[in-house]
Amino acid sequence: MVGRNGAVTWTVKGKKRTGKLSRSGKVNVQVDTWTAQYTDETGVVRRVSTKTTNRSAAEKILARYEAEIDRLKAGVVTREELEKVQVKKVTFDEALERFRTKMVANGSTAEHIAKTIQRISRFFDETGIDSFAKIRRETAERWIANEVEKTDLTPSSINHYLTAVKSFVKYLVDIELLPKDPLKSIRKLNEAVGQRKNRRALTAEEVERFLQAAKTRKCRTKGKPDERLLVYNLLLGTGLRSTELSLLMPSQIDFERCRLRIEAAKTKNKKDDVLPLRADLVQAVKEWVETHGIQPHERIFQFNMYSIRGSLYRDLKAAGIERVGSDGRSIDVHSLRKTFGTALARAGVPLTTVQRLMRHSTPLLTAKLYIDVDPVDMTQALDKLPVLVLSPNR
Repeated sequence: MVGRNGAVTWTVKGKKRTGKLSRSGKVNVQVDTWTAQYTDETGVVRRVSTKTTNRSAAEKILARYEAEIDRLKAGVVTREELEKVQVKKVTFDEALERFRTKMVANGSTAEHIAKTIQRISRFFDETGIDSFAKIRRETAERWIANEVEKTDLTPSSINHYLTAVKSFVKYLVDIELLPKDPLKSIRKLNEAVGQRKNRRALTAEEVERFLQAAKTRKCRTKGKPDERLLVYNLLLGTGLRSTELSLLMPSQIDFERCRLRIEAAKTKNKKDDVLPLRADLVQAVKEWVETHGIQPHERIFQFNMYSIRGSLYRDLKAAGIERVGSDGRSIDVHSLRKTFGTALARAGVPLTTVQRLMRHSTPLLTAKLYIDVDPVDMTQALDKLPVLVLSPNR
């Protein structure tokens, strides 16, 4: 739309933009960020966005460019050496974005790129790696061992994650952000012998003994027993995965309506969801947050996958519960999620409702892997049938 005095108005992505129509027919637009213009060492005029709306900050960036050109002209540094220094200033997220661009340039499909970036992001989130210096073989091997034990991922899926992460780390070496490849010697899992772990749910009596042991067992770290007990109750009462709970922040909880918002970036299936919470658990979390002065966007708990696993094993031992039974079935942190599903099923909750609470893709997955039904349960179910007449009246 052209108004008075050559003013032009239009909308871009829902935002109203204005400009002035020049005599040549071009529209002069006021942009949000400053652009630095300078002449490089070869005499070519360069225009580069400073990505800032602050004039003072933009002038400093321009001054830096001009200083670099002066050094190049004086022969103090070569363009190649200067670019290497600039690469080393790249942040973790910027490097991942450059890797994405490289895959696009190599002709990778959009689906492959999305899956690769998702796997790399999940790996670094779960291992706590947030800088290049923290990328180590030992950390990667602990993550692999933990996934093998949890069995949420098949050996084939773990290998897909490993391939994605190793390709990214190799790229970091290629652009000299890492001096060498710390993951080079890590081998893929043998997919032919991979089997899902046969874990079991805790019985109601075992849950009571387990929580009592967690409450009374001495712990060297101050405040740890209280956190441990709350974490166990949340895992048993929500069905959350331990990784999801470890990343939980107060901002995700609606304390008034007893609702929990699960963010896609923190879930296994990468989907947003909202779950109901029991009022007693909401109150317990609220008191914990207020007592410890936890801010809305801070993590509520400080445990990680390794510390919670060690604590669980010690509490099971204190409760006199064997980690591996005579039938070969075992108990681990993920068993608390299975206990949640089993408890719902035993309470008569419909399978489709259990599926939704556990955020599974199908009821079949819920029934097959996350609900324990023993012979006693089946016998009690049969007893609810109408009495049959087995012989004719005489």
